[in-house]
Amino acid sequence: MKIILGISSSISAYKSYDLARLFVKNGDSVYTVVTQNSLNIISPLTFETLTGNPCYDDSFSHDRQMGHIALKENADAFLVCPATANVIGKMANGIADDLLTTTYLSVTCPVFIAPSMNPAMYSHAAVLENIERLQKRGVHIIEPQVGEVVCGDSGKGKLADISEIYKKVIDVIKNS
Repeated sequence: MKIILGISSSISAYKSYDLARLFVKNGDSVYTVVTQNSLNIISPLTFETLTGNPCYDDSFSHDRQMGHIALKENADAFLVCPATANVIGKMANGIADDLLTTTYLSVTCPVFIAPSMNPAMYSHAAVLENIERLQKRGVHIIEPQVGEVVCGDSGKGKLADISEIYKKVIDVIKNS
């Protein structure tokens, strides 16, 4: 299967390394798309090493092709993990100002988001409305956990367990 893994700038972005590794171990081809802000947390080279594929960070970074169009071809799933309030808001409102959000608008495969953010942000009405809007459009939401997040706050907003995220994506694809 071809998996497009989008990574936004939550502190939990480092967990997406393990997620990419699970897909590769399953024999899947993984193509990563990272936001510019996520580059403050993760390394494209690590994703390229883990997946054997380029890590895309802007629309024209590889041979000046339109990345969002090339990436979507034959994709079986598009997963944004972690999905920040910013990326969720852009996706819900059709804002396509980077490769991750333009790829979202171009794919025809199942789409998944795994939100990860401070509990106060996650519970904000704007974020919950954006998630509901995406869900109504058929986006699969992998609910965050309740627990303590990096800043010490507690509540719902902690990234779901990587194995749960992996299982949800695989189950949906197999049953599509």
